[in-house]
Amino acid sequence: MIQPSDAVRTFTRAELRIRPAQPEDRLAIEAIAAQTWDGEDYLPRVINQWLSDPSGGFYVADLHDQVIGVAKLTRFDDGEWWMEGLRVDPAFHGQGIARILHHFVINQAHWRGSGVLRFSTGSDNEATFKLARESAFKLGAKFVHYFAGALDEPLQGLRRLSFDDLPRVVDWLEGSERFALAQRSMEHDWTFHLITPEKLGKRLAAGLVYGWPLGEDRALLGGVALLNPTGKERFAGDPSLKIAYFDAADSELAAAARDLRRLATGLHHDTVELKPVQQPTLIAALESAGYGQDWDGELCLFARDVILTLRAQVQNED
Repeated sequence: MIQPSDAVRTFTRAELRIRPAQPEDRLAIEAIAAQTWDGEDYLPRVINQWLSDPSGGFYVADLHDQVIGVAKLTRFDDGEWWMEGLRVDPAFHGQGIARILHHFVINQAHWRGSGVLRFSTGSDNEATFKLARESAFKLGAKFVHYFAGALDEPLQGLRRLSFDDLPRVVDWLEGSERFALAQRSMEHDWTFHLITPEKLGKRLAAGLVYGWPLGEDRALLGGVALLNPTGKERFAGDPSLKIAYFDAADSELAAAARDLRRLATGLHHDTVELKPVQQPTLIAALESAGYGQDWDGELCLFARDVILTLRAQVQNED
């Protein structure tokens, strides 16, 4: 076991081993998570899921049999890969561990498949921005965190859509500039998933898609709201109705956003929460509907192509 006084010593790349995480690494991983986000890290709640993931990879940085960092590669869908969970023991910050893990996960994605590899980080995370630049990631979109209290009032226009509505929901999204600006993505527990017809169909079948009428004609679709399922949140005890994606015609945005607050009450939630793309008209509408921010930063979504067998170069000095 490396003692704290040894943490600042230099070591060579050959001494550091990146390997698949094992169940016996749990205590070390939890100890790293306890020093992240003031002890509010979600990592301990997903360790079992990540250890048993058959299509992604969960890795640790091992220095002399001590786990000093972790990282996760997740496969959301064919050609859709996600990087997450990059953590380094604070005692080893500034020694290139995050860079090594970052490039290792990129290489794993290239070895496993093709498509797009994405991740998100806070706008204040300068170190991760630097890693993104050196590994050919491009900033695709910025999202902000908004919330509002539930309203104990009857719904005004939102109604649950059915699987039969799939074609018109797809058509509506394809015609929305905000959908393209949001990189065709929905958010769930700080991760972003591409919105595909297949995923929309599953959410429609599960009753998790609501439509907003256009003006007085309730037969015309003027907006959509995709809800996240409840009961599997990474952050336990959250009373919020989580909106995965929200958009509407400019003239309907504020009214539809306010109706989401009424929907929250109907679905037995105390608050409604969403991370909309940073777009002035949408943000102004949310604020006029009574939403506010509890974090003034932005969540930045990065992406790069993945090509089978094309390796990224790990930039590290021994």
